[in-house]
Amino acid sequence: MEEQDINAVVIAANRLDIIRCGPESGLKRWAHLSLCVLDAVFSINAHYSGVVNVCRRYADHVGLEHRLYLRGTEHPGGEEPLSLFAQCAADMDALAAVLDNRGRTSPRGGILKAEAAMEYARILVDHGVDLLIDVEKLLADENRLAKVEKALARVPGHGAHGVRVSYLWMLAGDDTGIKPDRMVLNWLAHVLKRPMGVPEARTLLTAAAQFIGCTPWELDHAIWLHQRGMGK
Repeated sequence: MEEQDINAVVIAANRLDIIRCGPESGLKRWAHLSLCVLDAVFSINAHYSGVVNVCRRYADHVGLEHRLYLRGTEHPGGEEPLSLFAQCAADMDALAAVLDNRGRTSPRGGILKAEAAMEYARILVDHGVDLLIDVEKLLADENRLAKVEKALARVPGHGAHGVRVSYLWMLAGDDTGIKPDRMVLNWLAHVLKRPMGVPEARTLLTAAAQFIGCTPWELDHAIWLHQRGMGK
């Protein structure tokens, strides 16, 4: 990674509207780990509006309250344990019908994303991760985290660079993560005038965020909003 690349990214990033994640930002996050899992799994190679609809349909079906809460504020309570969500695995077709989405992890031979979400839930619960607070504890334990991520990587649709898993942690509260999806990679490629890969994107954005004085999540989100506004 060249210093000139970091400088170019910092200059371009400073032109973005980087929203700091205090309560005054108005930014919200999911209040249930089950919705984080659905978002992480269904968002891969999908339009985000459709992902939000999937989360909404599940929340409507089970009657979840306080589905979102302001970033930087106390969790409202009443979170659905992930173990209850995992019970939906008993009838995968019924779950797919509730979600009104039969998308697959891959066009060729992939499993239903609904099934992948259930696999995620079962793995997390088996490793003692039932609530959002449990994710915070998991991320602080490197050895335990490595075991969980190894298990999650076996679920079809993992990809070469583990974007889905890192995005799950971001949704569950890890503000140090980056989701180098198509929008982020395209932005970096435009800034640096060359192709961009996932590992380099993570390194560049993490370094740039440190220079700017924001979290990697805040920079990632600013790029995503910019690219969405540009229709990219």
